[in-house]
Amino acid sequence: MFSPRMALVTALALPLLALGCADDRTTPTAPDQLSAMQAQAPGHQAHGHNRGQGVEVGTTAGWFKGEVVTFLYNQPFDCPLPLEDGGMAGSDSDCVLGTAAADLPRGGNDPVVYVTVPLFPDTDGITLHCPVAGDCINHPSTMDLSRVFGPGTENALLPPHSHVVDVARGGWWEIEVNGVTTREAWDAIEREKSLAEIRVQQALGTVTPDIDTNLFLFFNVMPENNRRRGGPFGR
Repeated sequence: MFSPRMALVTALALPLLALGCADDRTTPTAPDQLSAMQAQAPGHQAHGHNRGQGVEVGTTAGWFKGEVVTFLYNQPFDCPLPLEDGGMAGSDSDCVLGTAAADLPRGGNDPVVYVTVPLFPDTDGITLHCPVAGDCINHPSTMDLSRVFGPGTENALLPPHSHVVDVARGGWWEIEVNGVTTREAWDAIEREKSLAEIRVQQALGTVTPDIDTNLFLFFNVMPENNRRRGGPFGR
């Protein structure tokens, strides 16, 4: 159950994200208000990718305990069904915000990547690891947001966001979403680049509680200096 603060965030953010939803399951539309995020502005770290032998391979940036690291993706996302709440997935991707998968794959032992989403209007210059709505390497293009944002958001484009991890490893990752409600809170998370700062901001009421999804991503975490050398993390 969401807190009263989460309900307030939902009420404020609904007009923003509703514009990112499809009229039907086949034609998602980008939010007009997110157009600034879609530009490759200074500070934005876009993903790079190419396609080889039918498998998309590419990278995004991520934050790990004060460092900028690289996530190397080489498998598609997974949004397993059925859902924990017994409901349906309204998105083309079967990915849902606000509930987990009923049966967690791999015994529920996957590490978590915390996806931070800006819920404030002044986003100029912030770092977004996936800056384009609905277009990020091996992420779903759409997600059912209706459990959090209400009717009309069943097939929204995946919002622009950044990633925070607290362990460095490779394989499957469970996704938890954190809405960041103020520019000051985002700047603090971007400065500290850590889950610890997300927890600080949650205690201050400027970041939502962790919100479940049924989304899993597959990537390896590589530090920035190893990425330049071409070596994997920890080797």
